[in-house]
Amino acid sequence: MNAITAADDLVKFLEDHPSFGARVHSVFPHAANLLVLEDALITLTNQDDITPMGLRVDCGTSFAEFLQAGDEVFLDPYRITAANGLFTVTICDVEVWETRSILILDALPAEAVSQTRFRLMRWLEKQSAQGLLPLLPRLTRQAVSSKPANDNLYSRYIADDLEAFTQAINSSDWKPALHLADRLIGFGMGSTPACDDFLAAYMVVLRIANEINPARFPWIREFNDIIASKAKNRTTLISANMLRHASEGRVSLNQQQLLQACLFKSDKDLILLAEKVLRHGASSGGDFLLGLVCALEWYQNAITETLKEGEQARVANKRLQPVPTP
Repeated sequence: MNAITAADDLVKFLEDHPSFGARVHSVFPHAANLLVLEDALITLTNQDDITPMGLRVDCGTSFAEFLQAGDEVFLDPYRITAANGLFTVTICDVEVWETRSILILDALPAEAVSQTRFRLMRWLEKQSAQGLLPLLPRLTRQAVSSKPANDNLYSRYIADDLEAFTQAINSSDWKPALHLADRLIGFGMGSTPACDDFLAAYMVVLRIANEINPARFPWIREFNDIIASKAKNRTTLISANMLRHASEGRVSLNQQQLLQACLFKSDKDLILLAEKVLRHGASSGGDFLLGLVCALEWYQNAITETLKEGEQARVANKRLQPVPTP
């Protein structure tokens, strides 16, 4: 089979490791994860979406027909081959996806971000309340436009901690937020637990804000790095890789496009992009979207405050200018 799209970080990895061995970590119908360097994953998929360190291939059947956990795999810049000879992916003339490309785009003003966030929240209210989504009204402090959905055991148990976390971040009170994150990392079921998806959205929004205003938020890099480090021993390997990528500003292609529509100038349909993200996993997409609308509240307020401080500094500087003498 042939590769269709490759993440730019995977292309670099293969170029830096021209002959490398890996093992199959996990296999799903539409994806397979290859373990390299002890704790890093390469993800093969036959879906439209692609992750950092990912490769989209033209596989029309389940990966479980060719691979199983523990299989040995050989990597080079031009192909991925299973040692048993049952599986080969050719990597030639592949489209390269830039995992951090949105960071070079023109950022939207705070007012536009606020409007987009409100539209996204209203759409989320109408979706099936799986995972953490029953907490949407509470975490966003909004009155719902329809009858509230029943919560579930997981959302009910973690609700107080999630609310305290969002409040701490909204105050840019990052050290208490880090303490609260200890209770969130790894909480939930599946290969990417619910609170990890929620945190991933926060981490990538924080990273984007830091890239746009590098001197304004000196705490963000440390905050993201610490969460990614804690995740190594507190959650699944798949989720730990997701959080590490998010800390660096990398998320899946669908999530990247949605972030572009929320934070940067884009002509793509916000709701269509959100629908694509929502379809990911049993509840992972919804958990990410909940984290996103919460993180956008911090973002819009932080950007507004930055503009106010800049204007105040300009006014103060103007007042300090010497008065011309006649």
